[in-house]
Amino acid sequence: MRKAPPKIAIIILAAGASSRMGKIKQLLSWKQTTLIGNAIEQALDSKADDVFVVLGANYQLISKEIKQENITIIYNKNWTLGMGSSIVCAMDFFDKKHKKYDGVLITLVDQPLIDVIYFNMLINKFIDNNIIASKYKNRVGVPAIFSLKYFNELRQLNGDIGARNLILKHINDVKKIDAFDKIQDIDSIESYEHLYSLFGK
Repeated sequence: MRKAPPKIAIIILAAGASSRMGKIKQLLSWKQTTLIGNAIEQALDSKADDVFVVLGANYQLISKEIKQENITIIYNKNWTLGMGSSIVCAMDFFDKKHKKYDGVLITLVDQPLIDVIYFNMLINKFIDNNIIASKYKNRVGVPAIFSLKYFNELRQLNGDIGARNLILKHINDVKKIDAFDKIQDIDSIESYEHLYSLFGK
């Protein structure tokens, strides 16, 4: 009997205030939508079973601009503590709602070149008891899939200690996928305008 495909949830981390940008980063234009709209669209089109978005700063403004259905928005009231708190918030939500997954794919709202093809590549490489992580610029990090084996450690992250620290801690268990040039963080208006002029129109 063939083994059932693993059940994967995508968690899009989008709770930050992006205060350095002077604008709400999640709502910046990208193609026919916004940065957060694009991230959700790519995730929904992937092989993942469910898509969750963790919001914090500007929750009301951002949530009302999300047009897609079939996703779940999670509010992280502790968003000021950092990215780790958003991961913990999502894992707590799964526990409270009795949601069971074989793995969670953690991704960021401000990497707009990450697309459905890349999400599916990660999912296709997923193996039980393993971490699938992205390799880029001599670094390793998210987007990454953590198997059930690591859920307890994800629940115990704190503050701004995010998923990358967990990847480095268990580097011998990590299967690295080359992200090539897909990982381009938007951390300033200048980086946004540069990427938008090339790929976002």
